[in-house]
Amino acid sequence: MAGYNVDPEALEGAIKELEDIQDDLVSLLRQVDDVKPGELTANDDVTNKARQIIQDRATGEQGSLRTSTNELIEKLRDKIASYKETLAEYKRADDAAAADVDRL
Repeated sequence: MAGYNVDPEALEGAIKELEDIQDDLVSLLRQVDDVKPGELTANDDVTNKARQIIQDRATGEQGSLRTSTNELIEKLRDKIASYKETLAEYKRADDAAAADVDRL
């Protein structure tokens, strides 16, 4: 692996931390659907509109907590996959180097 060194233990630790963060985000995503502005109990037009705006910020399609959380989960999945591939590549190279040494 010319150009950089890999600390397998540190990389495995980073992967574990990212997976834990991802699990927390998935848990948060499940909770987002339960976000309800319950303190807005009046049933007038202004309150109903405010209730809908708050709900949309939590669960809407654009700029919502749900959308942002999904985007973070995807970025973490990509980063975790990249780290795992780097680790696998390192292990393959390390195994190949060990096999070469054994042949000497």
